[in-house]
Amino acid sequence: MIKNNRKAFVMLISLSFLMTSAFFLFPVNVSSKPNSSVVPMLTVYVTDQQKPGVDAVIAGFLADPLGADVTAVTTVSTGTTANDQLAFLQTLMAGGTATAAVIGIDVVYTALFASNGWIINLDSYVTPTEMNNFVAGLVDAGTWNNHLYAYPYFNNLGILFYRKDLLDMHMPGWTEADFATWEGLKDTANYILNNDSGLLTAADADLVGYVGQLDAYEGGVVNFFEIIGSNGVLDAVTSAGDVNIDTQAVNDAMTFFQGLVPPQYTGVQGNDYIIPRYGLVYDEGSSVGKWLANESIFMRQWPFAYALSEDNHMDFGLAPLPHFAGASGYRTSCVGGAILAVPTATTGDARTAAVNLIKYLGETTAQEAELTVTSNFPALMSVYASPPPGQEWIMNFTDQLPLTLSRPVHQDYPLISNVIANYFSNLMAGSKTVDTALAEMQRDVEDIVTTTPVPEPGIPGYSIGILVITTVLTIGLIVLYKKRRN
Repeated sequence: MIKNNRKAFVMLISLSFLMTSAFFLFPVNVSSKPNSSVVPMLTVYVTDQQKPGVDAVIAGFLADPLGADVTAVTTVSTGTTANDQLAFLQTLMAGGTATAAVIGIDVVYTALFASNGWIINLDSYVTPTEMNNFVAGLVDAGTWNNHLYAYPYFNNLGILFYRKDLLDMHMPGWTEADFATWEGLKDTANYILNNDSGLLTAADADLVGYVGQLDAYEGGVVNFFEIIGSNGVLDAVTSAGDVNIDTQAVNDAMTFFQGLVPPQYTGVQGNDYIIPRYGLVYDEGSSVGKWLANESIFMRQWPFAYALSEDNHMDFGLAPLPHFAGASGYRTSCVGGAILAVPTATTGDARTAAVNLIKYLGETTAQEAELTVTSNFPALMSVYASPPPGQEWIMNFTDQLPLTLSRPVHQDYPLISNVIANYFSNLMAGSKTVDTALAEMQRDVEDIVTTTPVPEPGIPGYSIGILVITTVLTIGLIVLYKKRRN
């Protein structure tokens, strides 16, 4: 009897491993069988703002060789905001129903979707040089653990706005080289603010040197990464969880920027400061408001301010955001925007068609439509060199494109962002020293990335596999127990 029970137990153990291996080899929501050869219908999930751009090029895709095997494409809105989009897509991915789909995701969510096994690795679908055609920061944003998971779609980037009229008045003969570095920008702003030209009047009492987005929110985090990126720090937090915040290069950049803000509300004229203390709570709206009031010499902003500045009849120019003197390998402009991915639930012919669709959305025709229909900046760099008629103004942003960078591509980015936002705000306000703020920021970010396990891509069914093992073993023990009692 015992001998038979042992045999039964061995068989149960073997069966359990055979059953769970299916979950390891064929992850949850991913079919192990190829789709039938039926021509697929595709669904594209994008936000309300992005939807018109896709709708405008569907007919072109279906007529293109890339869309030859597709019968129809439907667009579905994932909401208005990035948070709406994330909630919608998380539910969709959990349901496993995106079996013939393309999804648009915000640039900060690549790692979240890839680490959960929700989207496929695109490495085998792109040529070795294909990504060289796109804005560098967007490519980085779609890359997790050195693998491409999301295709560049459209772009948003930080840029430096400057007042040509003030520079012409106070510094005849100026060039953009005068403020290509942060040190040069500070000297230029101080020259005007301290009235070295003798041309400031009482009407200029509210003029400041520089405004950006420095409040304790995501905009402040973007400014933080641009500032340290301009000193060559591009690996503050890596996909693998390496944290390089409390370093000399970051310290130097933050010390310089903290020194641009007066310690009290003393103003920025007639001294060595250029950022007003009230500027520490500025976001996109308040900073552009100060700029449109003709009360700032320089402004860090997104491209939306271009049209507003023209409507306000301002005499202004655009330049890449500065870097620090002596810095190498620097990038100065964080990207926003959207990237495209294919759900792992999309398999067989549908997967091939989905990849073809995201490639089409990255080609010139679709990228031009994205600009003209929805006013989204192209991800494809060639469009900036030869824009559609009437869109020549985007050529002003060409010099910034090679200097773009992404925020950390890590599955815990929202938690990391919250930590950085708070410490960066404290540092700029002087409520913490640079040394203390960076040491505590390093510590808290390390706590986040080391206490959360990093799932391996491709085995999202692992937890279910463990459940099956436990269930089978429990049933086996019950059967053995009953047999022994009998």
